[in-house]
Amino acid sequence: MFFYIGSVLFFWEFLVNNFATGFLETNFSPCMYSSKTGAYNEFLTKHVRSDAPETLDQNQWQAFIRQVGLCNRPVQSFIPYALKQQVDNVCSPSGGKTYMYNLCVSKQEFNFITVFVDNNCVVTRVMPEKKYLLLACDEIENYCRPVHFQINPNNDGPDDKNPDCKNLSIKKRLSLKRLISAF
Repeated sequence: MFFYIGSVLFFWEFLVNNFATGFLETNFSPCMYSSKTGAYNEFLTKHVRSDAPETLDQNQWQAFIRQVGLCNRPVQSFIPYALKQQVDNVCSPSGGKTYMYNLCVSKQEFNFITVFVDNNCVVTRVMPEKKYLLLACDEIENYCRPVHFQINPNNDGPDDKNPDCKNLSIKKRLSLKRLISAF
């Protein structure tokens, strides 16, 4: 019994310290405030680029990956730039449903290209995909924006029982702020 109580108290203290110091890397709900103002632009740089090839030609992808210096990521997914607004909409009621933590799942499937790169910066495979997008969504400068592309190996789609992806209500935001500031 004492072990259980001690464990609960330790875990509670851990949570309080993490919330109070802003240590947690991931928000526990979509569209919560983030101080990482560059996260949205970093997401676009990694996944929604106007200069990315829209072909499956491995040589074009090889040249592109080397030219823009993306050799350090072994698996990379690129969504056509023409779909940028629809990608942004995944983090809104019109385009996404909550999935878990700060992830939203798109209400529609997207066509995109996944590129595999080895340790020597050689493109080993270029694969077309059509899947529901799983995107981490945070509030960046008062807008809910995608900040991370999460792989979706099972092509999990939206669950109609889950709420739309959106900012927390003002009431919930204030009560959360009070909870965090109490510590």
